[in-house]
This record gives sequence, structure tokens and C-alpha cells, in this order.
Amino acid sequence: MKQNKNDAVGKIISNHDKKINNWRKSLNDLEKKINYSFKNKKLLENALTHKSFKEGIKTNKSPAGNKSETMEFLGDSVLELIVSEFLYNKFPDENEGNLSKIRSKIISKNFLYKKSKEIGLSKYILIGDNGLKNKLRKNISINSDAMESLFAAIFLDSSYVETKYVIENTILSNWENEVNAEDLKNFKSYLQEWSQSKFGENPEYEIIKASGPEHRKRFYVKVKVIDKYKSKGNGKTKKAAEQNAAMNLVKRLKIVKKI
Repeated sequence: MKQNKNDAVGKIISNHDKKINNWRKSLNDLEKKINYSFKNKKLLENALTHKSFKEGIKTNKSPAGNKSETMEFLGDSVLELIVSEFLYNKFPDENEGNLSKIRSKIISKNFLYKKSKEIGLSKYILIGDNGLKNKLRKNISINSDAMESLFAAIFLDSSYVETKYVIENTILSNWENEVNAEDLKNFKSYLQEWSQSKFGENPEYEIIKASGPEHRKRFYVKVKVIDKYKSKGNGKTKKAAEQNAAMNLVKRLKIVKKI
């Protein structure tokens, strides 16, 4: 009876170690997706080891310690700084309130969760064997926290510049359609209402040019009201470019006092 029990425990440990080995191999695919190769693989492992795994069986093949929760803290700060720098450079004349509003949406758990799904991050998170495993993989907080931990791991493994590169290619990729468009959606309306009430005409939008490869195109648009009031804008879609052009003209003319 005792031998049978030992055999059962040995089988559990064997399966446990096999799971860890397969998980470690899978992390190579994640590195390819984010276009970053870790020098210290332990940092990546710690970042993606969920606390539920820590509570299970431990063997000499288990990841060394669990630091994902403290790495979330660091990753959150790194992400906020990089996004802040990005928005500061992109909108040099924007007021602090609007920049803060856009930043809060980019670093929000919901947006990070959306971005985590784009790289399939959930399948690379090491989670304990329990009935909640599938549910945990779909959890917004777990996946968004894992994104922050991942950024912390990259930062600790490399530099601010390399972390910035990864964040720009994951979080800040196509962000305007999902975040900024929502903040700018009223500017075309503001401009149209002003133009209608003042001149009885609608603003006219014209695509000046489109540049870049098909998968990373940028559109440049000009907007004008009765050939007198004009402005330009750009974006990754025609709609985003029009919104940006409208925003620039609305602010220059001070059509809306407080935006």
C-alpha cells in the first residue's frame, strides 16, 4: 500500500515536471511574438508564474520563487512612463487633462487585456492545476497583470529603450482606433455644428496622401471650412486622420472653450 502511494506521488511529480518543461519550451514562441529574446530566462519565468501555481507541488524543476506580483508593480510604472513619453511627443500642444485621459485608457486593465489576447499571452501563463484553470486564463486582471509583469521582466533584462520598443509594438500598436478615436469622436461633431451654424456649410475633408506599407499605413488629411479655416491631421486610418484634423482646427479656433 505504501509503495502504491509512493508511485502515485512520483507520477504526480513526473507530470508536474513535464508540464514545467513544456511551458518553458513554449516561452520561445512568446519571445518571437514580442520580438525580444531574454538573456535571463528566469525573469520571464517569474513574470508569468501565477500565484496559483506557487500553491501547488514544488520540485527542483519548478520556477525559482514567485515574484510576478512585485513585478506587476514595476511593470505598471515602466508602462506609465513610456506611454506618457509617447503621448508627450505625439501631442506637444495638448493639455495635461486630455493626455492623462488618453493615458489612463491605454494603461487600463481592459486595454491591456485586449492587447494580451493579440499575442495569446494567456497560454504562456503558468497556472496551478485546479478546476478554475480555464476560467483564470480568461480573467482580465490576471492577463493584464501578466502584461505588466512581462514589461518589468524586459526592463530588468535589458534597458528602457528596449522595453519602449516592445511596448510600442504591442500596446501602442494601432492604439488610435481603440483608444484615441473614442476621445476624439466629438471633434468632427463640434466642427460640423460650428460650421453649420456660422456658415450653413459642412466641413470638407480631403486625403492629401497615404504613406507606409499596407500593414502600417498612415493617412494625411486636410479639413477646410469655406476655404478660410483649414487644418491638417494624420492617423493610421482615414477616420482617425479626419478626427485628428478636426481636433486641430477646433482647438485652434477655440470652438469649444474647455476640451
